[in-house]
Amino acid sequence: MTGRLFVLSILLATTALAQMDRGPLQAAGRVKIRVILPDHASCTASTRVALIANMGFSVADTSANGECIATFFDVPAGRYRVALSGDVVNADSGEIEVTAAQDVEVQARRAGSPTSGSVDAPTFVSVSDLRATASAVREFGKANQMIDHQEWSKAAGRLHKAVTLYSSYAAAYNNLGAVYSRMGDSAQARSAFLQAITLDDHLGAAYLNLARVEVAEKNFAGAESLLSKASSLDAPNANELNLLAYAELMNQHLDQALDTTRRGHSAQLSHHAFLHLIAAHVYEQKKKIPDSVAELQMYLKEEPAAAQAEQVKKAIATLQAQVTNSNQTSGPS
Repeated sequence: MTGRLFVLSILLATTALAQMDRGPLQAAGRVKIRVILPDHASCTASTRVALIANMGFSVADTSANGECIATFFDVPAGRYRVALSGDVVNADSGEIEVTAAQDVEVQARRAGSPTSGSVDAPTFVSVSDLRATASAVREFGKANQMIDHQEWSKAAGRLHKAVTLYSSYAAAYNNLGAVYSRMGDSAQARSAFLQAITLDDHLGAAYLNLARVEVAEKNFAGAESLLSKASSLDAPNANELNLLAYAELMNQHLDQALDTTRRGHSAQLSHHAFLHLIAAHVYEQKKKIPDSVAELQMYLKEEPAAAQAEQVKKAIATLQAQVTNSNQTSGPS
């Protein structure tokens, strides 16, 4: 196997870990996350909580309930970052280690409040949702509770009620699309995400979610366009940039993919190590093997315990052997 194909196999395997409908990867557990605000106020329907895996992709996301609690089930063991969005943003790193069922707390602050640090997670409040009727918001909240327990069909029913009561409920359409994605109905998911975007063309999460559908169906051109739009709406976000760079790579837009990896590195985002794998593959296609090796070494430095670490080490050895053989062949006899 050539070095190029080997590096590509690492990318494909890593991306596969981020698919929505994934099978069990390792020992899994239930994770209950409590969002702690300085004023100990209740969360709203806009408060979103996501688990970001070490390759930078979101493996699960949901809304927090009124007590600021979000519950995830069947979470594979590993390191994650808890990313908050909506009406709140992270006030700490959100780093957690999942080994079994556990309860954790993450510190948050209200979106727009002053801070001395930078935040990776996107922040948004859909303007149309501010006018949602009380009955629609109640259905939205009930749907989120069912999502917490993976009751996808019941959640879809509640969300349908929410958009019937308030037809301009962009967040509800976004969540409905996510539910259909979990149910394996990509056609319904796409329709719901498109409706969310129609209602609120600044709803970055809907563009990102729709892009995930396109990537799953290998429509990388469509995904690239959607992700470019999503990344333009908010401050640079590792989750969006990782997927954008991957789509650009699969579309053979090598220079754009390399530029996107540099954007992620220059912004110093948390959990952007996956971008090193993208850059390594780009440099290898450009026959810049030392640069490819350097990117893979940076990946190992940032993610030494990654599931694919051994594959990366083998890729480095393969590439270095190619350089050695090439030098011997071109050198004096």
